[in-house]
Amino acid sequence: MKPALATTIALFVVLLAACGQRQGPEQALRESIRELETALAERSPGGVLDKLAESFLGGSSGQLDMDKEGAQKALAVYFLRYHRIRVVVTQVEVEIDPYEPALAQATANVALAGGERLIPNSAGFYRVESRWREIDGEWQITRLQWH
Repeated sequence: MKPALATTIALFVVLLAACGQRQGPEQALRESIRELETALAERSPGGVLDKLAESFLGGSSGQLDMDKEGAQKALAVYFLRYHRIRVVVTQVEVEIDPYEPALAQATANVALAGGERLIPNSAGFYRVESRWREIDGEWQITRLQWH
């Protein structure tokens, strides 16, 4: 077999093996964050609520006064009020717990705008801190704070 052909076959085998590997916890969590961003932009309450653990608590500036039911009500009001929602998530930092890989923290800057037409009626910029837990193979938010 020619060396070039052998190298090509070896590279192909390595690439196939890499395609079959499961993604690591950080990549899976980043994908969950992207799915959450999409669910908000598409006004999909189920898509958002699927990312919240049953033990979810959230709130602004250190006040964890919203549970999952409260989040569901807040989403319903927000989605009824704004027919067009824009979400931009930047500077995402993910830290997987080195001792318990099913736990993680993520922080991000989030711009959120809502409106009826092209121009938003309301816009806000937030620094969001979240704690996540992998439950049955899915990353879910257990704590969420925004400032």
